[in-house]
Amino acid sequence: MGCAGDRVDPAYEALVAQQTTGNTPVAGSLGPGDKFSLRVHDEKELSGDFTVSSDGTVNYPFVGRIYVSGMTCGEIERTVTEGLANGYLLNPSVSCSVVEYNSKKVFVFGEVKKPGSYPYSSNLTLVDAFALAGGVTARANANSTKLTRRVQDADVQVRVPMQEVVEGRRANVRLLPGDIIFVPESAF
Repeated sequence: MGCAGDRVDPAYEALVAQQTTGNTPVAGSLGPGDKFSLRVHDEKELSGDFTVSSDGTVNYPFVGRIYVSGMTCGEIERTVTEGLANGYLLNPSVSCSVVEYNSKKVFVFGEVKKPGSYPYSSNLTLVDAFALAGGVTARANANSTKLTRRVQDADVQVRVPMQEVVEGRRANVRLLPGDIIFVPESAF
């Protein structure tokens, strides 16, 4: 590719640096359709998988209906722990983990074989999203891929050197819910 192909959007490098310094925004709040697992130590009958209903709630034994939409797993753990400690268990130990984000999506459009929206998961990367979308078409200009991300109430668009990412010459970026990936058509 010559010199022009070697230029990388400084915003892409900043995005990579943000992830390696641990400053990536946390996208852990749950919403309708999301599935999570609750485990209560030594209480198998109180452990299980739950799906957030369309009104943002789940029904939990002994605690009742809990509004969990917008909560993180840590907040759900505290809420359930408090509910169980209120007359049911002495010092309950509750752990929560996300099974599947269905309320959160990433979007892949343009010159990919299966454009559309895909469920977000916490370790989803650019390469993963390309794989979910079936890879690029023969007309794709992968090194001009655009990643659009909402940052502090503004859309930020970054040029991604996707071919270099796939080849391991550039870092693979973790995606966030709502990220939009657009693969343009090659000019020739």
